[in-house]
Amino acid sequence: GKAKNPWCFKGVQSFPMEYMSNKKSWIKSDIFVKWLSDLDKEMKKQKKKILLFVDNYTAHGDLPKLKNIKIEFLPPNTTSKLQPLDQGIIKNFKVFYRKEVVRRFLNSIEDQIPTKFNVMDAMWMASKAWTNVTEQTINNCF
Repeated sequence: GKAKNPWCFKGVQSFPMEYMSNKKSWIKSDIFVKWLSDLDKEMKKQKKKILLFVDNYTAHGDLPKLKNIKIEFLPPNTTSKLQPLDQGIIKNFKVFYRKEVVRRFLNSIEDQIPTKFNVMDAMWMASKAWTNVTEQTINNCF
């Protein structure tokens, strides 16, 4: 997100996912490196080694030395054809996310309470949507 500490986080003890920010809400190399390092530690803890495909986006440039993650770069200008996320994972996630948004709106109409969404709401809806993306959907995109 854009805000470093959104007001809706005040007093919240549990988050459905990690939140990071910058002025443009784009992933920057420092954010990507931190995420990658954290993932590497988690894979080590789980005693797993993984292969991660990344595109040639500039934030994916100078990467740290990793022990449990092998990185393979997709050839330039092939993202829409080769990247697994673009082969159906993002679409599937968006379908579930939109269903959650519509469900919240309908509940608000039914309860006659105006609906307002904030970053925390979006995070919880995204988390729920992601849990609905099946392993089979992901496997079918490779």
